[in-house]
Amino acid sequence: MYDINDICKKYYNTVFKYLMSLSHNTNLSEELTQETFCIAIKEIDKFKGNCTVCTWLCIIAKHLYYKECKTIEKFKVSELDEKDIQEISFEEKYIINEEKIELYKKLQHLDEVTKNVIYLRLLGFSFKEIADITGKNESWGKVVYHRGKKELEKLLKGGIIDESQ
Repeated sequence: MYDINDICKKYYNTVFKYLMSLSHNTNLSEELTQETFCIAIKEIDKFKGNCTVCTWLCIIAKHLYYKECKTIEKFKVSELDEKDIQEISFEEKYIINEEKIELYKKLQHLDEVTKNVIYLRLLGFSFKEIADITGKNESWGKVVYHRGKKELEKLLKGGIIDESQ
């Protein structure tokens, strides 16, 4: 039904770039990309076709990345160097974290499609890559992103989204 060699050739770079945007770590991205395709090979018969193959692969990659993050998080605290901790003051860290938290809280008020497009843009994906992942076209991605940005700006300024549109 699906030719796994064609799938690997066609989507390897997209999955790798997606993982790079999440991890910013070449070695980890390569490892997780390979693991993604190993899982895809094993599970290709279970692929129902509810989404594009590219989206399916990116979902597998995302889950592997999150699983890896949980593993890394367990050891992260012990690896912190005192020098790293002192580079940014507590106040700066607090302000940065508060701004991020506020942004992500407001993102939760957006519809699922808009939220996903904005997340992908925040992760560094181009509109072409977003089109490949979502199975839509670039113009659609640009419109959804632009509208989502406007809604997010309203929310951040204390406004309310008009749900009737």
